Amino acid sequence: MVRDLRRLADTRFDVVIVGAGFYGAIAAWDATLRGLAVALIDKEDFGGATSFNNLKTLHGGLRSLQSMDFTQMRLFIRERRALARVAPHLVRPLPFVVPTYRHPLRASLTMRVALAVNDVVSRDRHEGLPDPSLHLPRGEMVSRDECLRLNPVIEARGVTGGAIWHDYQMHNTDRMTLSFVLSAAAAGATTANYVRAAGILRDGTRVSGVRAEDVLTSEQLDIRAPTVINAAGPWAATLLHSLDYRARPPAALLSRAMNLVVRPLAIDHACGGRAGGRFLFLVPWRNVSLVGTSHDGHTGGPDSLAVTRWDLEAFLADVREAFPHANLTSSDVRLVHRGLLPMVAGDESHVKLLRESVVLDHARDGTPGLISIFGVRYTTARHTAAQAVDAVFRGRGDRHPPPTRTDQTPVVGGAIADRDSFLRAVSLRDVEGVPEEMLQRLALAYGTTYDAVLQIVRDAPTLAQPLGSHCTVSAAEILYATRHESAIRLSDALLRRTEAGSAGYPGSDAIERAASVMADELHWPESQTRNEIAEVDAFYKLPS
Repeated sequence: MVRDLRRLADTRFDVVIVGAGFYGAIAAWDATLRGLAVALIDKEDFGGATSFNNLKTLHGGLRSLQSMDFTQMRLFIRERRALARVAPHLVRPLPFVVPTYRHPLRASLTMRVALAVNDVVSRDRHEGLPDPSLHLPRGEMVSRDECLRLNPVIEARGVTGGAIWHDYQMHNTDRMTLSFVLSAAAAGATTANYVRAAGILRDGTRVSGVRAEDVLTSEQLDIRAPTVINAAGPWAATLLHSLDYRARPPAALLSRAMNLVVRPLAIDHACGGRAGGRFLFLVPWRNVSLVGTSHDGHTGGPDSLAVTRWDLEAFLADVREAFPHANLTSSDVRLVHRGLLPMVAGDESHVKLLRESVVLDHARDGTPGLISIFGVRYTTARHTAAQAVDAVFRGRGDRHPPPTRTDQTPVVGGAIADRDSFLRAVSLRDVEGVPEEMLQRLALAYGTTYDAVLQIVRDAPTLAQPLGSHCTVSAAEILYATRHESAIRLSDALLRRTEAGSAGYPGSDAIERAASVMADELHWPESQTRNEIAEVDAFYKLPS
């Protein structure tokens, strides 16, 4: 994957996609698979904004039962299954446990019925998934004692039993997003991070491309295409304003979603607890725990997203209400994840999110060739992206678009028939200087392409050494990210290409070593190296 701005400027594409979060990345892969010439740009790094913030879960829509919305539930089930099918190395089954009470809506009988209905509605949840390690067990009810054993962080008073169901947890959501970008690039798409869409080009009333700016050099360039997909997330409305777009877009209002990475807790289930009438979840993930999600109204533009100390402490107060026996304080917080999502109404304390993602073809309001995505859910992003690509074909006059193939086609590294067998075979390899733990981590992150990282180790064995005393990620992974995955900033490599920094501060020694590797490869001057390190350090500072 090469960042080639000359190719961006010199090629006439079929579609330019603005925004390389999860929605834009999948749209690029989908459009490329269907034979379109695609350009994908983002003003920051791939998946570096809202897509970075989530609870790492692909869920089957169990909450849809509250409104008896079986259509929505079926969509979640299909999409959860599709992502497991195309990226099996990046997901694993995760059990969830929530307590039951004597309240009618939270009683054992209510949950028993809900789990039974869920099992019926999701009866085909394993269709096309021959790998038994990816099969999700049926829901079950457990006793009060068993619930408190599995969910020891909640208050025991009033608990009558527990309900257990399974969804998928993503081992690495940033690699998930990047896998779709890499897949699009491997199939012929032109991808470039740090390229900002400054405005939309027009030929009369019709869109004809994007006027863009290289964020790194301030160079201006025009990217030509008869269709533009606006997948800019919280910046989607801003891009519409550059067109003097007068209608109120679905994402005119934004909410701030926040999740916390905290110290590891002695749990192996995702534990549900109630605070203020809503569920929060405390989730084991890699060697830490995650807790979320909080939603608050956001005032100001998308560039003004910030979390204050008051915001953090208010969320932690809810966390302590939901999970009093976890005893979590601000000193336990390793990283604050935050992102902006579209909402339809709300204020700083009450938020009503956009219920469904929206694909808007602006031909209906006088701007043919422009399509906007307003996405709200990670699990169903593939479906929404496919709808956007369908709209591209309809705008070209094709009333019967070729079918999407992203629900069946493995992403780069994802052609794995049996995940457990694949990992066992990896662990049996004898690669000089590479411990089994590193082999397993590479296989989970890169799938079948992990040997490309090992080739760097073969060429330079010292690069197999961990970056730091508390960081097992190797210098080889940083170098691979820089050479082959468009890691341009130090944060790209530490936060989104590798596991070095996505679960908390990796240590100053690891950051310094990673910076040295990238500086040598990209010929950074000393001043830039220092700036890159300072920016990464600042990212981890908790609000004061």
